[in-house]
Amino acid sequence: MKHFPFAPALSALALAAAQPALAQDVPGEQPDEAREFASDGQSDVEMMEPDFEKEMGTAVMGMMGAMVAQMFQPAPLEPAAEARLPDAQVVAGQLVPEGVLGAMMGQLIDSITGPVFSMMGGIGGMSSEELAGYTGIAKDDVDTLSEEQREELTEIFDPVYETRTTAEIEAITGVLNQAFVALEPGMREGLARAYAGHFSDVELAELQAFFATPTGAKFAAQSLPSYSDAQVIAGMMQSAPALMMQMPQLIEQVESADLGLPEPRRYDDLTPSEQRRAAELLGVDQATLRARMAEAELATAEEAEAEPEEAVDASEAEDSFEDAMEDVGAE
Repeated sequence: MKHFPFAPALSALALAAAQPALAQDVPGEQPDEAREFASDGQSDVEMMEPDFEKEMGTAVMGMMGAMVAQMFQPAPLEPAAEARLPDAQVVAGQLVPEGVLGAMMGQLIDSITGPVFSMMGGIGGMSSEELAGYTGIAKDDVDTLSEEQREELTEIFDPVYETRTTAEIEAITGVLNQAFVALEPGMREGLARAYAGHFSDVELAELQAFFATPTGAKFAAQSLPSYSDAQVIAGMMQSAPALMMQMPQLIEQVESADLGLPEPRRYDDLTPSEQRRAAELLGVDQATLRARMAEAELATAEEAEAEPEEAVDASEAEDSFEDAMEDVGAE
């Protein structure tokens, strides 16, 4: 079935990101303090309960949120800007009224999903990938099915597929709404501090006076939501073909950024003292380090050889997508 596992994915990302900080010197073992924190007096069976896993997930997400907040610490405002902050907060409040970010996200999703579903003739049935995963039938065989056959199979396997998909999209919209509601106060305060640093007393007063007029109030209320308006999204999408044409050049710019720089040094490129020190720092002997580095180099070379094959597969997928778009345009 098609689901949108954003919450599990975010939790997994948080756990993965926290892993280096929580890793121990001895695999599979934890210090007494960590073991006590992890178990908190609970048995292994209790620790596997969904409620405990949920609590642990919440705790990890909380730690990650604190870490992210600490990463982004701007320079303090100058005294003159700090004095302008109250006036800047008024302006920021006019531009980011309560609830505007959540409404903006809902409008953005509607602006994107509406045209997509319209082009597809609605949500439709299960995709070839979903049918292959659900039935165990090879995807190449499932790809031969017509749209009508896929819809019939969808009705057999999951009669509420469309209802389920619609419910999931609505749930995503609701979750994003809540997420942006949570971010909104911080954005408003950050905007106020930015305005306090960039606008003078006179300019802030002029902005407040403008936003106090009917036209200014309307502009302030529509300023952010306008960026998710269907007209704006359509305008950006009209520029998408030009962007896609530039992508090869843009990618080439990134890939050629290190041209002329020497490659990372191999083990044999190191001096004897560097070899000894590197092995010491990594906690292995020199022979092991030499062997591991050789294995890593071989794996990297094998991955590089596999990239052309992946590029061919991507090209075939692009051709299939273009064929599908032509079919849609011909209907």
